[in-house]
Amino acid sequence: MKMLWIVADAVRLDPLREKLVELRAPGYSVMPVVEGAGRTGLHTGDRVHPGALAAVMVVAEDADADRIFEGMVRCRDECGDTVTRIFLLPVERQA
Repeated sequence: MKMLWIVADAVRLDPLREKLVELRAPGYSVMPVVEGAGRTGLHTGDRVHPGALAAVMVVAEDADADRIFEGMVRCRDECGDTVTRIFLLPVERQA
């Protein structure tokens, strides 16, 4: 099992969900508000520091996770999204 962890520009959340459905992701969870700072700057979603972030997680079998990861990276790159980050991580334990 693997987990895709996607930290996305909140304005891209709806297209991201649509792409996950298109790629036949088995399901996903969304944390609609993520605050932080990093390479793309400070993100708090307020008037002083606009650019709210959302986190999306997908857990899938290895082959499906790899396929979904590749599709999401391709989609992100094709639309020129410089904020969204996509990670593919092993799931070490499920309860």
